[in-house]
Amino acid sequence: MTLLSPDKLYLRRELQGSRVGEDLVIFDDRVGKYFATGPVGADIWDMLATPTSPDAMHAKLMAMYDIDDATCRTQISDFLVKMAEADLVAEAPTA
Repeated sequence: MTLLSPDKLYLRRELQGSRVGEDLVIFDDRVGKYFATGPVGADIWDMLATPTSPDAMHAKLMAMYDIDDATCRTQISDFLVKMAEADLVAEAPTA
């Protein structure tokens, strides 16, 4: 999956996530694994509760954090690639 080309991505519904301070711990009971993120990953997780485009995530994170455009795009892409490799996100069907 090329992650900056899908119109929208979303979290797989069966995942469980809990905040621990500003961080997030995700449990995937299909494979019995835990995943942990920092605050930015937790914010992306919240955005993915409904189908969201990487561009929309970028706009929201740019407003939330003091970060340059290229770094923000790279960090979103890197995070989504890791989530896709772990089968935690899916591409939303196009209308």
